Amino acid sequence: MTSNPVQAWLEAEGARYTDTTCFFNAFVAVLVRAGIDLSRATTGIQVLHPQVDSLSCLWRPNKPIFERRFRLEGGGAQQLQNSPMPIVYGGKEFRCRLDTPPEPAEFPILTELRAEGHTDYLGLPLPFSDGTWKAVTYCTRAPGGFSDRHIELLRSVVSTFARALEIQTLRRTSLTLLETYVGQIAGRRVLDGVIKRGMSENIRAIIWMCDMRGFTDLSERLSGPELVDHINAYFGVMTEAVGRHGGEVLKFIGDAMLAIFTLDGGPDRSAASRALQAARDASSLTAERNRERTQTGQPEIRYGIALHVGEVLYGNIGGADRLDFTVIGRAVNLVTRIESLSKSTGRDVLLSADFARICGEPVELVGTFPLKGIDRDQQVYAPT
Repeated sequence: MTSNPVQAWLEAEGARYTDTTCFFNAFVAVLVRAGIDLSRATTGIQVLHPQVDSLSCLWRPNKPIFERRFRLEGGGAQQLQNSPMPIVYGGKEFRCRLDTPPEPAEFPILTELRAEGHTDYLGLPLPFSDGTWKAVTYCTRAPGGFSDRHIELLRSVVSTFARALEIQTLRRTSLTLLETYVGQIAGRRVLDGVIKRGMSENIRAIIWMCDMRGFTDLSERLSGPELVDHINAYFGVMTEAVGRHGGEVLKFIGDAMLAIFTLDGGPDRSAASRALQAARDASSLTAERNRERTQTGQPEIRYGIALHVGEVLYGNIGGADRLDFTVIGRAVNLVTRIESLSKSTGRDVLLSADFARICGEPVELVGTFPLKGIDRDQQVYAPT
């Protein structure tokens, strides 16, 4: 049994945390109880993430702890270089007394900390098992800065602290990548162990299918980077609209996107209303993007959306070594066929008869159509 109370906490209670923000908040509280007069503390973790380069928890006394996200574009790279973090990320400790005259060309963050009344700054590198270094920084307002005993205490728990932080980071990275490539709900299901081929369930859901219009023509006219930019702009609008209203994007199929709004035991009308509002948001967001694109000579985003409600099989489908977490069934086939009518009918949003029946909002009949693979003609509606 270790006589170091901070080390003992890290090995016992601290090892049970999965959320880094909660963990760091509790860890700093243990340091304060151990007698270290902290006025500020941060973590610095460079991560594998599609939109973020590094994450940092910021703790200050009597204020809520929160997580900051940094990108190394725009002013992010310069902000990083104008701080001690590259030194610490390189595996070296950095300390600066803030109650003494500043050195020439001092890092801007240290000047700010001096102005706030901090007396000492300590940055410690955290070794991760992949050979990289992350960072933790501490500040105090204690007269004379950190004592030698307190600095030794902070150094003594670096390895155990880093190990706990790495486990949390790996879990978060796994979840982030799963949510990015599989979907938020499906990603969590996979991480919880729903990974075997054939594991599936029948669910009732609102099904969203959208497709970009004019893709073939655009692929002939635009360069590769321009085409990718156009597709990303279109998918960006659609995913934002669906995500705003609780939908889950399941997959991208070329220039098409499949999403669902699960009913979760609630009334069908509520989920249908959310899906229809998402379609309205897609329209307003597209109009906004198109105004910007027109000003720069870029082609406008054009699309078609279809909404349906029905039973689908939701789960793991695929080969032995390559699975897809998706939905299949007659309802998916039907919404796909309805979406294909959007161009010929000149409507951006089309609704199945089943969806129109439950949405509780005014709709108009567009027509009755034979659909490939569907055994009878289908009435198709549009929002008024």
